[in-house]
Amino acid sequence: MNRTQFTYLFREKKGSHSLVVLVMCSVLLCFFSCSRQPTTWEVDIALPLVDDLLDWTDVIGDSLATVESGSVAVIRFDGVISELDIEALTQLPDTLVAQELTPDFSGGPFQVPPGAVLLNTQEDIVFQGIDQQFKSIVLESGRIEYSVESSTDGYVEMQYDFPSVTVDGESVELYVLLPPSGSGQFQTETGVIDLSGASIDLTGVSGNEINRIASELVIGTPAFIEDTAQVYGSDSILVSMHFKDLLVQQVSGYFGQEMLDFDVEQKVFDSAVFTGGFLEINPSRAMLSFNNTLAADIRLDLDALQVDGIGVGHPQLGTPQFISRADWSSGEVQPGEWNMDLLESGPAIFELLGYLPEFVTMQGEGLLNPLGDVSGGQDFFDARQPPQLQLDLEWPLKGAIEQFGVSQTFDFGGLDVPQFEGDLVLRLTNGFPVSWDFNVEWVNLSSAFVPEYLDGTVPSFFDESGDSHVIEWRIPISDLRLSDPSQLIFSARMDSDGDVVFTGNERLRLQVAIEGTHQVTVE
Repeated sequence: MNRTQFTYLFREKKGSHSLVVLVMCSVLLCFFSCSRQPTTWEVDIALPLVDDLLDWTDVIGDSLATVESGSVAVIRFDGVISELDIEALTQLPDTLVAQELTPDFSGGPFQVPPGAVLLNTQEDIVFQGIDQQFKSIVLESGRIEYSVESSTDGYVEMQYDFPSVTVDGESVELYVLLPPSGSGQFQTETGVIDLSGASIDLTGVSGNEINRIASELVIGTPAFIEDTAQVYGSDSILVSMHFKDLLVQQVSGYFGQEMLDFDVEQKVFDSAVFTGGFLEINPSRAMLSFNNTLAADIRLDLDALQVDGIGVGHPQLGTPQFISRADWSSGEVQPGEWNMDLLESGPAIFELLGYLPEFVTMQGEGLLNPLGDVSGGQDFFDARQPPQLQLDLEWPLKGAIEQFGVSQTFDFGGLDVPQFEGDLVLRLTNGFPVSWDFNVEWVNLSSAFVPEYLDGTVPSFFDESGDSHVIEWRIPISDLRLSDPSQLIFSARMDSDGDVVFTGNERLRLQVAIEGTHQVTVE
């Protein structure tokens, strides 16, 4: 290749490179000279706000009642409406026992050698303020708070034993060793003995007493310390034992003629949605019973029975009822039983229960051992199995319905859905064999919007007219109304034309949603 050709080729290549650079600069200039615009598009929206099922459990509410589904549903109320809390049998009064040992001389000092016994006594600790005659107890909990003080110039030891008090099979014993006291000073030791689960024999030192704990107290100088105590006539040794907060688990003895309170108020139905009406009830069982787990006879005097304040009559009301003592001989309780058949009441209690009342109340009292100590001091009580008053109701859900009403309120916070256009959709699905008449009110908490009202009837799920048991309504709404907090108040009632059979699986479904479009903008 000659020089001329080489030069030409070089120039040609250089020119091509310049062209590429020029094109790239043009593209970049064009890119940076353009302004980016926001992107907006419409989006379909379907947002559920409420999906609520109303069934028989909502009608019964928070109570002991249950619904058993079947070809004919059954409502049952089977539970304890009252347990006797007999405080006189379950809590012993606090008892303080104090012993003060002082010399029977004045002046001093007198020397007391090691191993000397200053006091050795056996005595009963007597529980005061107990009207019953207890022979033994087992404690659920309790304690002894003790304090030992000595002003003696020498070592003092104390041994306080309670042979009739055992915990885990071991008798309770307290040993305290106090060092010498300085002039005018006291040596003191305090502490607590836990009596949880303690078994206590209350027959005292002789074994024939009541309400007494046997104890043995020995105070002296320790034999294993070679130190002679210097005792003055002004010295003293003070021992105090405070039995506190003794809660009884089991007790035996003679309980006396203790009065018992039988005033009872039991919530039967506690529904947040049921507003009123009548559910015809044809009972198959209605029994009020009392299980006496006390090994002591009881006389029961029931004065009144009321359902939401309406008195119910019964042949057994106002007449003393005697309930035999429980049998604990096998170690397992065989309670004495008493029953009142409420189907014999008048007005019939089920006519009142058909209105799903809130309370059943009873007034009365009882008396322990109405015939006195017929067992020779062999009464027994276990606080873990107290006497119980039970109510057992059973009725099939088969009958007429009159003005049976429910009501619910739903609160909505404001929803931020920009440029929304669409509807508030309400949908009712009836799974009951009876049609429901309903009212709906949608109210914004501010006064900027007019409340919306809806009413109508949703047919039963097997309506023979062919009408659908699902009904839907739409209320046009805007984003401004959605952003304002609101309430939806729903109420409904049903009446039947004659008897209706319910299976317990019936549902009334309320659905609330917003459906429509709104604009989404991306910067």
